[in-house]
Amino acid sequence: MQMTRKALIAYIIVCIVLGLFFYFVKGDMAGKACACTACPAMMIYFIYAYKKEKKSDQFAVDKDKNILSGSYFENSKWREEYIAYIYEHPFEKPIYPNMKKDLLSRFKRTRYLFAMIFLLVHMSLYCWFMTQNLFMGMIGFLLFGVFFYWETSLYIGMSVRRWLKSVKDYDTLERSYKNAKFLIYKNNGVAFGTTHIHAYTRENVYAIDYELVDGISRKVVRLKKYENGIYSSEQYQHFAVIHMKQPIRKKMYEIEIELNEFQVQMAIDYLYQYQLENTQEKHITVQQKTEDNTNVMI
Repeated sequence: MQMTRKALIAYIIVCIVLGLFFYFVKGDMAGKACACTACPAMMIYFIYAYKKEKKSDQFAVDKDKNILSGSYFENSKWREEYIAYIYEHPFEKPIYPNMKKDLLSRFKRTRYLFAMIFLLVHMSLYCWFMTQNLFMGMIGFLLFGVFFYWETSLYIGMSVRRWLKSVKDYDTLERSYKNAKFLIYKNNGVAFGTTHIHAYTRENVYAIDYELVDGISRKVVRLKKYENGIYSSEQYQHFAVIHMKQPIRKKMYEIEIELNEFQVQMAIDYLYQYQLENTQEKHITVQQKTEDNTNVMI
C-alpha cells in the first residue's frame, strides 16, 4: 500500500492512541516504557518511510520526464556506459547449431529441476497421507501435482515444442537462427538472424520476418516494492517492444521482451542499422523509430 498523507496521519493517530492506552490504561512500568519509547519510535519510522517514498517519487518524476523526452538515453554519461557495456557484453552466438536443441537448452534451468524434485517429494508425502485422510491427501496431491506439471513443462521446453509443431518452414528459420546474434536476459532472449528476429520468453517463442517488423521501441516500467505495507525500494524494468505488421489483417501488434536498458538500445540500434543497409539497396529511406513509454506500477 502506498504511504499517502492520509495513511501517515492514520498511522500517527494509531501510535498516539496506543501510547495513551499503555501509559494511562495499562499504567505499569512496562506500559509507560512502551508508551515513551516504542510508540514515538514507530511514529518517527512512519514519517521517515513517508519522506523516503516522496523523495523517491520526486526523483522518479524527474527521471521519467527525461525518459519520455529521450534525453536520459542521450546524455554523455549514459552513452559512455552504453559503449562500455557493448564492449564487455557483445552479442552472443547460439550454443548449438541445431535450432530445436539450442532453444530447448535455454529452458533447462537448474531451479526448475530443483522445484520438480521438491514438489515430487511433497506429492509422495501426500500419497502416504491419503492412507490417513483420503480427502485431504487427494487435495494436497492434486495441488502439488499441478505445480509439478507446470515446472516440468518449463524444464522440458513445452512452449518450444508447441511452437515447433506450428512452424511451416523449419529449414529457413534454422538457417537464420544459426547465424543469429543473441541478447539474453533472465528467461528472455532476442536474436537477430539473417532473415528473422528470433525471440523467446518463459511462455512463448517467436520468429518474425524482418519484412513484417515496423520497428523496435522501448518501454520502461517503474516497480515500487513494499515490505509490510511500507515502501522499501524500487526498480525499473526495460522492455524491447517489437512492432509487427499482420500480413492478413494489415494491423499492427506488439511483442514485449524484457531486457536490460543497454540491451534494449542494442536491439534498437541493430534493427535500425539492418533496415538502413537493406533499404539503401532498394533506394528507400528509413527513419529510425524510437519511442519511450514509462508506466508506474505499484
